Amino acid sequence: MKKMIALTLVLALLLAGCGSKQAGTDTPAKETEAAAAPVTTEAPTEATTEPTTVPTTEPVVYFDPLNGEILDAPFDGRIYASTISNIRDALPHVGVTKADVLMEMFVNGSIVRDLALFSDIGDVDALGSTRSTRMMFNNIAQHYDAILTHGGGSEQCIQDANNRGLIHYNVDSLMRQGDPLMQGTAYRDKEYKYGEHNLFTIGSGVKAYAESQGVQLTGNPERDYGFRFTEDGTPDGEDAKEITVILTYNKAMKDTTMRYDDSLQKYVYNQYDMEMHDQITDEVEAFRNVVVMYTDISYDGIYHIANFNAGGTGYFACGGKIIPITWSCESDDAPFRYFHEDGTPLEFGQGNTYIAICTPDSAVTWNAEVTPAE
Repeated sequence: MKKMIALTLVLALLLAGCGSKQAGTDTPAKETEAAAAPVTTEAPTEATTEPTTVPTTEPVVYFDPLNGEILDAPFDGRIYASTISNIRDALPHVGVTKADVLMEMFVNGSIVRDLALFSDIGDVDALGSTRSTRMMFNNIAQHYDAILTHGGGSEQCIQDANNRGLIHYNVDSLMRQGDPLMQGTAYRDKEYKYGEHNLFTIGSGVKAYAESQGVQLTGNPERDYGFRFTEDGTPDGEDAKEITVILTYNKAMKDTTMRYDDSLQKYVYNQYDMEMHDQITDEVEAFRNVVVMYTDISYDGIYHIANFNAGGTGYFACGGKIIPITWSCESDDAPFRYFHEDGTPLEFGQGNTYIAICTPDSAVTWNAEVTPAE
């Protein structure tokens, strides 16, 4: 009987314990109800962000280093320099209208010659008349890492070119060789009135010959050639529609006059009482920019040499206006750089440039109007 009572009590306790849980779970009833109750949450807020601004970049523009004209790609070519006879008997010139820069200077004694610079000489079918190189030309060619073409030269001048490490070609000698590539660098016009001035350089032939010799015809696109350009380079200066430069060395003197042509917006080259026109095309020789560079010039033997690395003063004209300037040059391998008198860089007008290189006692005068031709 006692055993039955004990068993009954055990069963009662077991049933009481089971009644405190929901069937099929181990979770107390109150916890389950709380879990089943609906949960209220706040709606998520949208993230607040500032509008994204995409930076805009100006399109990259490439320029020809010698004339400022717009190019499709960075300039990575070589500069070419060619000697040009500039005495009265050698005129008119040929091909000079295609030069990016034309420099005029005394080279020895009373002899004045020009040096023509090109960013690409390939489309110049005839250039000259071509004469022998001089110390001044070698020096300038080094400043621009230029391939120099000439009609020979004295032992001193050729040795000087070699010592400077210049790539230079005597096209008079090359054209006499049997190799067609050499012959294509120049020609002599046998009908020209003065025999010693009838040698003319062929630009495409020079490029082809240089390439055949393994010459590096591409350069550093980052190289700085010293010029700065703007679309309109007219300075805030005095009116100067007619500019005359009296190139002077000791007793030797030679005058050049630049007359501004409003229709061309360029200065027309006049010398020896003549307006310069191309002998073949009759195109007028005219320049957007006119520069006078004063520099110390002395002699090395019989040849003129200039102390370019010392820099100097001068004048700049464009658009019928003229201002005084300064210029500098850091080393024999650096280009000429041009500045306003206050030291800010000078901007040339886009186009070609004439430069007179002369001693500080070379007079420069100008008029507000062009003198009528007689």
